[in-house]
Amino acid sequence: MKFNSLKYSKKLRLAGFNENQSEILAEGFHEHISYQEVAKKSDLVQLDKKIDVVEIRLEKSIADLGTKLTTFICASSFSVMTILLAFMMFLHSGK
Repeated sequence: MKFNSLKYSKKLRLAGFNENQSEILAEGFHEHISYQEVAKKSDLVQLDKKIDVVEIRLEKSIADLGTKLTTFICASSFSVMTILLAFMMFLHSGK
């Protein structure tokens, strides 16, 4: 982010500030800008790459969870059917 204090000072003068006011405001604004907190294009590119990596990991985790859930449901269904079959055989053998 580039800040042109001379250009800003001129704009302030056009807006009605006197020369002294516009220069003080422009200098003060320039001094208080924290250039370290401004994201650069390279920062955004790195962030985008990190987001892509997290997205891939999240998609894999969701797929793994789906597989585990399907396995659990199938195993549970098989267990319930086995118990019901055993119970039916027990009832039938009592006749």
